[in-house]
Amino acid sequence: MQIGTKWRLGALATVAAAAVVLAGGTAAIADPTGTPSYRTLSGVGSDTTQDLNNGLSSVITYGGSLVAGSYDAINPTTGAVHDPITTKSGGTIFDRPNGSGEGLTALKAAKSGGTLQWRGKTLSATDIQFSRSSSGATWVAGGGGAYSYIPLAEDAVSFAVHTSNTTIPRDLTKAQLTAIYSAANGANVTINGTSYKVGTPGTAGVQITPFIPQSGSGTRSFWQTQLVGAGVAFGPAVTDTYSGGSVQEHDGSVLAALPTTAIVPFSIAQWIAQSNKATIQANYPGVTINDRRNGAVLGKVGGISPTTVSNTLNTAFPIARPVFTVVKASELATNPQLTAVFKGSTASAYTVDRPGPSTALVITDFGFGSLAGGVNIGGVTYNPGDTTSFTIN
Repeated sequence: MQIGTKWRLGALATVAAAAVVLAGGTAAIADPTGTPSYRTLSGVGSDTTQDLNNGLSSVITYGGSLVAGSYDAINPTTGAVHDPITTKSGGTIFDRPNGSGEGLTALKAAKSGGTLQWRGKTLSATDIQFSRSSSGATWVAGGGGAYSYIPLAEDAVSFAVHTSNTTIPRDLTKAQLTAIYSAANGANVTINGTSYKVGTPGTAGVQITPFIPQSGSGTRSFWQTQLVGAGVAFGPAVTDTYSGGSVQEHDGSVLAALPTTAIVPFSIAQWIAQSNKATIQANYPGVTINDRRNGAVLGKVGGISPTTVSNTLNTAFPIARPVFTVVKASELATNPQLTAVFKGSTASAYTVDRPGPSTALVITDFGFGSLAGGVNIGGVTYNPGDTTSFTIN
């Protein structure tokens, strides 16, 4: 099926889904401007999927108008954290949620009828329709959770070091990463027969300084689960702050500040999108990618490269994860725009191509892997648009 520019929609059965079409040349930027300035569907949260959601928001329309608006985790121009935003005309002015955890908290506050607050503000149900998450859902026995984690795409996470770093090996096993992220401050960790001193910034003789992103980051919790175990504390050598402040996920500023010792987890999809800044901005007029790598290069894990020779996600990478869109489950029955964009494998978020004569999915343009047909990650099969399998209360 094609309406205007190209779609990969297949046979859509519902009128609502058919009403979602690709916008022809209408521009949008990280925090939506243009026409309309405010969108029916507003999303906040994860840094990991913000660029992908900005790309989707720039091309998906409903009834002839752009329908989604995605607000970055931090101010895309100034880098300010928790600066005020408003997502609807006359809507609540509230602090920008930074990360998966804060996005979910804000979404729940918006849907609570005033019983919950977000950073001291009472939100309206119309302020937020979805949150972006790189964290998974807590399983609700028998299903029926109030909030649905809808699989969006596949990502993977590797470690990053500065391009000038000649000390830390560029190929580590998962066990070696666990040793680094479990280490006591000033402890020695043996890697391939060589001893490395691991510690926080300023520790005498330190050779490896392990960092994690800010509290509330989905990448932080994922890295923790993968390396030391869910709910298990990182070692005392691990920190989330440095001379420049808090470590923001998928931002290599900490590596540039400590180029000889720093190591930090980095989304492979985010690294790809940032490295493809010029190409993406040429294909998606109005979409801005902030290249925050600051010299970050990705390492191999167990000899497996994080990217392919064509600079796409290597779906064989061993530290893989799904990323999600979170919505209030009951709204899928009452909000046709939300349903058309996110519900079911043929919904627009998973099937739309880049603008112009192309067959490249927006999802893969922004560095992620498609979940089409079901993808097994960690022993669980994830299908795009599945609204019932992963829920929380």
